[in-house]
Amino acid sequence: MKTKIVLMVLCVVVLALVAVQVSPASVVAAQATASATTTGAAATTGTPEATGTAAATTTSEATSAPQATSVPVTPSAGAAAPQEITIGVVLPFTGSLGQFGIGFREGVELAVEQMNTRLKDAGRNITFKIASADTTGTPDGAAKAFQTVVQTSGAQVVVGPLATSEVLGAKQFADANHIVIIAPASTAQGAAIPDDYIFRVFDPPDAFAAQAFLGIAQQRGYQNIVVLHVDDPFGNGMFSALSNGFKGTLSEVKYPNNPADLSGEITKVSSEIARLSPSGKTAFFCVCFLGDAQKVAQQAIADVNLGTVDWLGVENLRSKDLLTSDIGPVLSKANFTTVSFIGSQNPNTQPYLDAYKAKFGHDSGPFTNYAYDAANIAMLSVLVAGNDGQAIQKIVPFIADHYIGTEVQAFLDANGDQAIAAYGIYQVNKDGTDFTQIGTYDSASGKVTLTTP
Repeated sequence: MKTKIVLMVLCVVVLALVAVQVSPASVVAAQATASATTTGAAATTGTPEATGTAAATTTSEATSAPQATSVPVTPSAGAAAPQEITIGVVLPFTGSLGQFGIGFREGVELAVEQMNTRLKDAGRNITFKIASADTTGTPDGAAKAFQTVVQTSGAQVVVGPLATSEVLGAKQFADANHIVIIAPASTAQGAAIPDDYIFRVFDPPDAFAAQAFLGIAQQRGYQNIVVLHVDDPFGNGMFSALSNGFKGTLSEVKYPNNPADLSGEITKVSSEIARLSPSGKTAFFCVCFLGDAQKVAQQAIADVNLGTVDWLGVENLRSKDLLTSDIGPVLSKANFTTVSFIGSQNPNTQPYLDAYKAKFGHDSGPFTNYAYDAANIAMLSVLVAGNDGQAIQKIVPFIADHYIGTEVQAFLDANGDQAIAAYGIYQVNKDGTDFTQIGTYDSASGKVTLTTP
């Protein structure tokens, strides 16, 4: 309840700032007062279908967006004219990440609906709306979708893209035109860049996850790991981080983004497992997106080598969508293990889950709450700074660092990335129907603790 009070006070302060044009420094003082009043509210930790494609074409140089105009949200004396502000949503609604992108968009829709209700209740003549486009899960698709949304709607802040390859695809245009990107689930080290227009909130960089996997490998005594990874900044970055820390033999098999088929790559993986297993304990590590991992697991059912070793998988593979009746038992036998940014319920968690289910008729998917929280950070930043990308970029770190989300306390480092990292370690249960937590990783100590070897 204390944390909820702090968040409510922050929202009131933001609206007061909008009304009276006090400086951001006054918000700092007000937040400090709120924290003192609630005495010790604790930070919490937690951890990816619209249709339509982008019409703009990608050019070798960043195309200019319409000139941004700083539109203050403070009314003059008398009744304020209605003001409608667009939040961009640029996510994959198709491709290997389509399931996540659709859920993320729903999270943003819920956040916008709730904010509009609160603004109306507060007597503010301001509403937010969404303009969205499908990235198709590719860098080129992200560049086209991002340009389309910005050039057709004038959005100054965009929630998404999702994968780091998509974020980097949109980066040139975003930086050149001062459009803020708030990415809910991008984690690859390739986008850890200071002083740009990209903010990666909630899910921390992959350097932390790599350390967790290295700790698991050490405790389980793996001497060899065959790594299948997508050939993009996410997959290449994770393999590089493992290479820097693993003392045994790493075998690398790459696959292209959005593959139609992975049979050739699976044959290579199987061959490498057969080659390395006689020399010591061997594991298979799938650094894959969910749709690709489903293809891998399906083909592994009939493979004689893949079923003889332990499996590891990246965070987005902690999904029940992977545990079908035919694949679940295979992954259980393989001791399939993943790490995921650990969730910790707070007073905001259950109201979000209830509201999401009431609106959409189904439960919130994995990490969908990150998109919901990212949208709230975007809107609060606009309410404070005005609808101008350069001003929004300056205020986002302050808003994010004081935002207690549905599971995770946001806190950004010098690169604009989530700086708090605590992971749960999960393994598929015996009947192959769910994931069970079997350990933790603490970034402060760098220690992996396994309750089940």
